[in-house]
Amino acid sequence: MRICHIGLNHKTAPVALRERLAVSEADIAEILKQRIAHPAIREAALLSTCNRVEMTVVTHDPDAAIAAVHEWFAEKAKMSLEQVCEHLYSYTTDEAIRHLFCVASGLDSLVLGEPQILGQVKTSYEHALTSNSAGHVLHRLYQSTFAAAKRARSETEIGKQAVNISSCAVELARHIFGDLAGKTVLLMGAGEMAELAARHLRGNGCSDILVANRTLERAQNLAMEFEGHALTLDQIPDYLDAADIVLSSTGASTFVLLPETVQKAMKKRKGRPMFLVDIAVPRDIDPRIGDIDGAYLYDIDDLQQVVQGNVEHRQHEAEQAREIIEEEALSFLSWLKSLESVPLIRSIQQQMELRRREEMEKALRYMKDLDASQIEAVERFSKALMKRYMHPTLQTLKVLPDDIEGDLLMGAAKRLFDLELTPSTLTHTKGKNEQSSG
Repeated sequence: MRICHIGLNHKTAPVALRERLAVSEADIAEILKQRIAHPAIREAALLSTCNRVEMTVVTHDPDAAIAAVHEWFAEKAKMSLEQVCEHLYSYTTDEAIRHLFCVASGLDSLVLGEPQILGQVKTSYEHALTSNSAGHVLHRLYQSTFAAAKRARSETEIGKQAVNISSCAVELARHIFGDLAGKTVLLMGAGEMAELAARHLRGNGCSDILVANRTLERAQNLAMEFEGHALTLDQIPDYLDAADIVLSSTGASTFVLLPETVQKAMKKRKGRPMFLVDIAVPRDIDPRIGDIDGAYLYDIDDLQQVVQGNVEHRQHEAEQAREIIEEEALSFLSWLKSLESVPLIRSIQQQMELRRREEMEKALRYMKDLDASQIEAVERFSKALMKRYMHPTLQTLKVLPDDIEGDLLMGAAKRLFDLELTPSTLTHTKGKNEQSSG
């Protein structure tokens, strides 16, 4: 039983590739169903955010499972396997678990300690549940992930005064304009990122906030909260020239803002600069807009320089958080290894009990004068002797390390007791364990 975690993020792949791989929520269920149809993949979950696309799978054949997921990445990106693989990381079991724990805790985020990622990981788990692609192992893995993230945040200050992508965009705007007081802002999209940006912008003195969204009602709700003005996306060309700052996070699959629209707006602005930040993946703003005079366009990868300056003072807390994650990872690994050792232990016990009964029957043929109480005494003696004899072996198997030593010990036990547990045997035995454990 192995857990594999395959993916790419803002550290390994540019936004141009990440937007090729971005998955809409509507498509996740079908993707997961296709993954678990592969003979090497028993369970699967998919995490897709603006900064990462990652798949977690449970398998008895890590090499085949990883290869299958690599092929999916290449197919989704419409690129060759070699082109995509140079951006991918593939972790197995202990590394996979630690990575997922770090992701959920915000330790692997573009903005160290940012809180939004935990909600995104929870959503990923919920999709796996509704798609029936999460089984016993992923259930336990994600519960352990959430517990690790909760401890990391409650027992350290990793999330204290944590910035987020929206606040970094606002900080970059301050570097461009200096004082933001009196600046007009256009928010394209009315989701969580837009709301966070509106709070930061209002806090930095922006008085006029325009909110454009595909659904006008949602734009009106956000605009009302910040005393702004609601638009539909189609109305953007009519109001764009008023915007000093444009921050976009619509979740659209194609460009929302095109060069010709910005060129017309810049003519009306008569030399006044326009600052545009596209924090969406796939991108909302056509990158050619960055070539227009007076239009300063930044995407989510450009924010990394701003983010780096906010990292240093939280590094100590991050180290403490990683110690917590290590404790939680070791606990989960112990449980995971038990899934393999439990059926082996049960088979050994069953085999030894069978041998004990056979020897008891032989012995009783020569002790025909024993009464019932004496037979019972001999029975108890044989059971006690077998239990004492087997105790060291079974205890060792219960706490196998999740490394090559553990695999060697399991292999030795199978050979010594003349056992061969196939994947189907393990599945059948685990099913009984799960039912009995409630």
